[in-house]
Amino acid sequence: MYHLHGRWLRRLSIIIVIIIAVVVFIRRDVILNKVFNQIGQSNVAPTTKNISNQSKDLVTKNFVDQQTMPVENNQPDFKPNELKITKGSWLKLAHRDWLGRPQRAEALLDKSRMPNAQRQRLTIKTPGYHVYHFNQNGQSNYLYNRSHLIGYQLVGLNNDDARNLITGTTALNSTHQFDQQPAMADYENAIASYLKQSNHHFVRYRVTPLYRNVERVPRGVEMEAQSIGDDGIKFHVYIFNSQPGWQINYYTGTALQRN
Repeated sequence: MYHLHGRWLRRLSIIIVIIIAVVVFIRRDVILNKVFNQIGQSNVAPTTKNISNQSKDLVTKNFVDQQTMPVENNQPDFKPNELKITKGSWLKLAHRDWLGRPQRAEALLDKSRMPNAQRQRLTIKTPGYHVYHFNQNGQSNYLYNRSHLIGYQLVGLNNDDARNLITGTTALNSTHQFDQQPAMADYENAIASYLKQSNHHFVRYRVTPLYRNVERVPRGVEMEAQSIGDDGIKFHVYIFNSQPGWQINYYTGTALQRN
């Protein structure tokens, strides 16, 4: 009887551990928000070291005044077999990592994927997202947007897909109203205009958010695009996830406005 009782307790313990692990995984965004908000009190995130490959090298760069910079002379890094259209358009979103952070998003875009309906209201909270208001030239604005890696106008994807949403500054995400520097929206609009010209237009597209260490908010976004059969669309850029006049803690998403 004692032997049976001990075996039953072991099985119950295993079941409890499994249940706890599943709950922690499902609720990791909430748990990590609380943990990072507790330990990340500094408003300056540290730099990182020992980063070697091209994409991770970009993340070591710090924003000064230029929101967008060309990468590899603005030449996208697609291999010939990545530009084939034999299977038609497609979309691939990588799984979020253990911190719940979105990763690379890739697509072969065409007009057939573009939505006809208005996108629905966003309800998801992206990693490190907070609400901050500020005034710019007399206009009210938000510090952060919940930024799509692949814009809704290009694919009509579920607006609340957590794999496709990062915490991005207004300067990263939206067309600049007070200077001529391009943001994500400008590149997306150019692709959309190109695709609308013909049912036979295709664009190979890749967007990669880049993080330092275990920071939850990306330091920037690497964007690559190449139209198939011509150079109507061709770019490879890195856009800093920064906002002039703001100091951001990329671990937590908390921020201070500079005087």
